[in-house]
Amino acid sequence: MRKKIYYFISVFLIILIPTILTEIYLKHVGLGDPIIYDSNFVYGYAPRANQKKDRLKNSTVTINDVGLRAIYNWKENNDKKKIIFFGDSVTYGGSYIDDKETFAHLACENIKNTNYICGNAGVNAYGIFNIVYRSKYDLRLTDADLRIFLLIPDDFYRGLQDSNTAHFYMKENNFIFPAIFEAINFISTKYNLRKYLSKNSDSRVENNQYSLITESVEILNSEIKRLIDADKKVLIFYSNTKSNISLNKSILKKINNKINFEIIDLSHILTEEMYEDGTHYNKLGHKSVANFISKKIDEIIKMN
Repeated sequence: MRKKIYYFISVFLIILIPTILTEIYLKHVGLGDPIIYDSNFVYGYAPRANQKKDRLKNSTVTINDVGLRAIYNWKENNDKKKIIFFGDSVTYGGSYIDDKETFAHLACENIKNTNYICGNAGVNAYGIFNIVYRSKYDLRLTDADLRIFLLIPDDFYRGLQDSNTAHFYMKENNFIFPAIFEAINFISTKYNLRKYLSKNSDSRVENNQYSLITESVEILNSEIKRLIDADKKVLIFYSNTKSNISLNKSILKKINNKINFEIIDLSHILTEEMYEDGTHYNKLGHKSVANFISKKIDEIIKMN
């Protein structure tokens, strides 16, 4: 009997000790305390307001008082003119890019007119529907003087992502080993295992990709028209992915044929070494995009 007890204790410790050490290491690199999102029945979801988290690669992610990634609060700066960047995870910057290294922050720092502040409304896994609906219906953001959209090909066939399809944290991670839990969740999402394990995959996106692209272009066109009619300033940028050149060109052609507004293609300023992966920018990419966008902001401010 005593041998069995010793055996079970030994097995327990053999499992527990490496698990604890793994948890300590993963917490050290920035996992275990993720950004929390709130569900929204109109635009899907958005980061919960008033968060500041230390994340990967010694980066800090700050969500301000209106759910924007920004180091300053929105409501405290009513004397300033405001710029909002809309997009997906490329705009958001990810958890490995510090607040002050995102192109949204850097572009704002670069512009000549110091009477502006910027907020980053980029959100992981957003599609055009999420981006447009948040631009239109998030009442906290209606005071923006200039709206900048940075779009990628994937945005046009994602459909409306919600908290069930996006797989982000909608509540605090109270798992006994939160860093390990986040790592497993990250790996499963990254390699698309959820697509095969879950019955809730969005078959609409898979089966009607080209229909979704057309719908996305139409709804984007409608939002741009609404903003211009309301005398709002707008800039739209299109960022290629490295993995699907033909799809990049196909979607950009559809946009240009449908939208009576200049879509600024960023492909000429993005080189191979500026990507973290096939889609997202590294620090060099964020800096390059910021330098280019800030010049466009200066131009549009000067015109008005």
